[in-house]
Amino acid sequence: MRRSWWLAASVGVILVVLVLCVREAVLWVGRPFAGLLFADNLIVVSIGSSSWRDPQLRRTEWSRIMAVDDVPAQSASDVLRAISSRRPGDLVTYAFRRDDESFRVAIPVRTFTWQDFREVFAPMLVVGAFLVLSAAVLVAIRPDRSELRALYAACASFGLVLITGPDQYGPWRFTSLYLMSLAAVPPAMLHLAAAYPWQRRAWVTRAVRGAYVLFAVVGVLLIVLRERPGVFLALLYLVYLTLANATLLYAGSLIGALVTGRRSRLQLAIALAAVLGSCSVGALVLVVYPLMTEPIAPAWIVLPVALMPILSGVAFLAVPDGPRVAEATS
Repeated sequence: MRRSWWLAASVGVILVVLVLCVREAVLWVGRPFAGLLFADNLIVVSIGSSSWRDPQLRRTEWSRIMAVDDVPAQSASDVLRAISSRRPGDLVTYAFRRDDESFRVAIPVRTFTWQDFREVFAPMLVVGAFLVLSAAVLVAIRPDRSELRALYAACASFGLVLITGPDQYGPWRFTSLYLMSLAAVPPAMLHLAAAYPWQRRAWVTRAVRGAYVLFAVVGVLLIVLRERPGVFLALLYLVYLTLANATLLYAGSLIGALVTGRRSRLQLAIALAAVLGSCSVGALVLVVYPLMTEPIAPAWIVLPVALMPILSGVAFLAVPDGPRVAEATS
């Protein structure tokens, strides 16, 4: 069967982005940096290395940098330039704002090391590339399987989020692509839930298409409104909440099909292990996050996600299917 042109085109574009993001991430090594990571809207994030232990860091998370050593921060690039002129160990005083609270924190400048690269950037880049390439191989093997195409949509969108992840802390060349990819993950998971394991009806197909359109709008809003922290974070939480519900919907549909014997029980069990195994560690990290005293290392969240295409591929291709109802076309 002829391979779909869109698969080769999308993988080619993603590989170009991957090469550029790897190059920029490697350039971080050896440079002075703030000892914390922030997005291009100057909002400090909770991602970091376990070696960045500072009692002040937890206070700064999800606040906005307003000034550096009393010099107003007009852009994230201004902050990077200010830090690049300092030496490791120099104390820099930042002015932060979170909602109605304003505060100042002095944080020493650090040098970004290869250990930091391995803990923070490498897991994103490696797992992101693996998600895209492994899901693409599965579709190339069986392009006629709708569940594999839906799996590729989920893996490619989240893979792009991870690949462009390091760029979100500088130099921010792919911020728009990152935010659009992030907004595409919830409808892609809904797409997977619609494609497998139940019969797909025409109205479900239309609902999935509508979800893609709706979240494309959300992605545009994230891009346009990222300079307004209150609105931006509300939209970000909307994406996270919808993704959690779409994932639960997929897991619930697998459990329902497992109970009713709709398909091969072994196939369904492996597919369920894929979604639960890839998400459980990340969910646990979010639960225990208030008790953590250091930044979240990305590896704990992103490495288990690699189970999604591995186990799903085994379920969809290697395990014989059970009772199957023909899919309805839209």
